[in-house]
Amino acid sequence: MYIDFSGLFHLSSKDRMAQGRVKIQLDQSQWPSEWKVIEYKDYPRFEKLALPVQHHEADLFRTMENRISRRDFIRRPLPKSEISALLKFSCGSMQKGSVPHRAQPSGGARYPIEAYALVFAPSDVPAGVYHYNIKEHALDVLWTREFTREDVATLFTYPWAKNASMALIFSGVFRRNQIKYGERGYRQILIETGAIVQNAYLVAQALNMQCCAIDGVREAEIEQLLDIDGISESVICSMVFG
Repeated sequence: MYIDFSGLFHLSSKDRMAQGRVKIQLDQSQWPSEWKVIEYKDYPRFEKLALPVQHHEADLFRTMENRISRRDFIRRPLPKSEISALLKFSCGSMQKGSVPHRAQPSGGARYPIEAYALVFAPSDVPAGVYHYNIKEHALDVLWTREFTREDVATLFTYPWAKNASMALIFSGVFRRNQIKYGERGYRQILIETGAIVQNAYLVAQALNMQCCAIDGVREAEIEQLLDIDGISESVICSMVFG
């Protein structure tokens, strides 16, 4: 018997104020402290690779007109400045003063998305596995290693991914949203990921970088590579660049 799990989930998460769901007081002084704290994943004992902060100019409307998925990659090494811009303006901190603010909108400012970079073609960023440290705008060096085309093929099913220069993996830390919004928080995680992906597409277009979101993903292998459990934190979306 076919069960439409997506339909059941959508139906059961329609009304966040329904009986048995998380109740959100209008008076923010009544909120639990964990609803007000922005959580960051960090690797304090790991080496960090600082990323440059540069100002970029682009015509937004022209960039949107020209935005397209491109996948004829040639493993062009991506310089640190381009990786920096891609991360900064897709999901990085845009904080003004004491007000937390990022490149993407986030329901309740819960910011459940973590970003990881898999660098296949080394430049001034060595090939390896990195976590994007938003607070410091730096890469936490999880480990440096070579990625052959055969290695990449174990992570992605489409053959053109083997020639990409880099992949960005976006994971969701579900608890950050669900402690406040219950099951409806999962919807918000997907919406926020979509906003980040569009930001990344536009930045890539502005930098004349090839970019393609990819759904042919072996998530269990990627989660093992990133050392995340796939339950409390799981891969939501992947993109490849070149």
